[in-house]
Amino acid sequence: MALLPTSQVESSPMPYRDLEPLSKQLTIVVGLTVVGFMAFGLALSFYRNVLFEQTMNNLAEQNDKLRNENARSQADLDYFHSNQFKDKYAKESLGKITPGEKELVITNGSDQTASGSLADALEASNQQAIYEQYLHDLPVIQHWQLYFFHRDQIDQLRKSL
Repeated sequence: MALLPTSQVESSPMPYRDLEPLSKQLTIVVGLTVVGFMAFGLALSFYRNVLFEQTMNNLAEQNDKLRNENARSQADLDYFHSNQFKDKYAKESLGKITPGEKELVITNGSDQTASGSLADALEASNQQAIYEQYLHDLPVIQHWQLYFFHRDQIDQLRKSL
């Protein structure tokens, strides 16, 4: 049996080659994990920025609405403090007239027309009361049948009564 020199036995590359791929794999896994966490942090930061911008836009819209409301309220307040409004209020509510003014009452027709329209209104009111009484006396099932299946007959019934 031939013995190998000790220098060849000790410098065998086998154990070193087995450790090298494991350390490379571990380094790659750790590096990818760190990169993954960094990408997740970046995505989370971007999402928070988008939400913050949306919130800021919503607040800006609300501020604009409030500014417009305040401007309208201020304009109304200025109008209510004006002499024009005080004069209008006195004329409408209190019946006051400025000296030299005349009051003019406009009607839509003569007194005969007004009494005729009053009679027409009473007649229409009576017809409506008769129609409602008829519907009140009608059984509920017939109400629904009229409503769903015979809508045109409802108007005819109202006119006939």
